[in-house]
Amino acid sequence: MIRRAGIGILCLAIVAIAIWWFVPRNAATTAPPVTAPLTPPARPGVPAAAFEMTIESVHDGDTLRARVSDPNAVVTDLESTRVRLIGLDTPEISPALECWGFEANTSLASILPPGSSVWAAADLEVRDQYGRHLLYLWTPDGRFVNAELIAQGDGAVMVFAPNTLHEPLFRALEAEAVAAGRGLWGAC
Repeated sequence: MIRRAGIGILCLAIVAIAIWWFVPRNAATTAPPVTAPLTPPARPGVPAAAFEMTIESVHDGDTLRARVSDPNAVVTDLESTRVRLIGLDTPEISPALECWGFEANTSLASILPPGSSVWAAADLEVRDQYGRHLLYLWTPDGRFVNAELIAQGDGAVMVFAPNTLHEPLFRALEAEAVAAGRGLWGAC
């Protein structure tokens, strides 16, 4: 009797599994959610609080040296200043060359060659743990450098609070670059 009950339960379980396996489910529960394509927010223009700097050299795809001609609340002296671009991380060129490191470095150097002018603005935290100034940069013609590098696939978004002002824009641009296989997203 117990054996027949066990066989009956096993048969019912097999039938239930077969029904679950072979009977189509409601398409609404199995189809992936439909999402609207990410449209990045508009790229901001040069802010009123921005100050002008002159590029001295490009260290790698997200770090450079620059100098102000007039000290201000962010850069208080006329010395050469190390600048780290806010919101992105590019592959390294030293001590070891990483995939897309050379290309990211070349890209930044072509946008901001030594001797060129740039507009700079800080977010809430002005310096990082290494003493570098954390800045957003714009070319004289209004191109937002940080955003342009991400959109080209030269770097990945890397945001540290409290410097999150342009994070939604950066994340949307990165998603487009990844989907299109631009830069490091197609090569590395």
